[in-house]
Amino acid sequence: MHQYKKLITHGINEPLSKIPFHSKSPVKRTLMLGKKLIPASNIHLAVHQVDTNKKISKYSNLHKHDVDEVNIILSHDKSLVYEIQLEDEIYKVRSPSTIFIPKGIKHRADVVSGKGVFVCLIMSNKY
Repeated sequence: MHQYKKLITHGINEPLSKIPFHSKSPVKRTLMLGKKLIPASNIHLAVHQVDTNKKISKYSNLHKHDVDEVNIILSHDKSLVYEIQLEDEIYKVRSPSTIFIPKGIKHRADVVSGKGVFVCLIMSNKY
């Protein structure tokens, strides 16, 4: 029995500084799906828990992927705001929002204010 139990995983807490294109940040990052958890998965899914009661410096460097990415910004009170850069355009994006980033588009995401969750979904297991 339980042939599908291997498809249910527990997240792994990882500092953002261990992720390519990111530097040290107090944002709590949890890897929910990726090659570390399920090697056969073709998806990388990470959840960032954000609370800007403390000052957070910019921590994301402009970068691109060879696959599509989706970012989701959520909070209970619509207070979470991110600065999203897509190529040379910069946007202030308030929760609840979704950002679709096609492959090859240079991008970065940095929290500006608020408390909530930032979800990063990359259509590849190599991250």
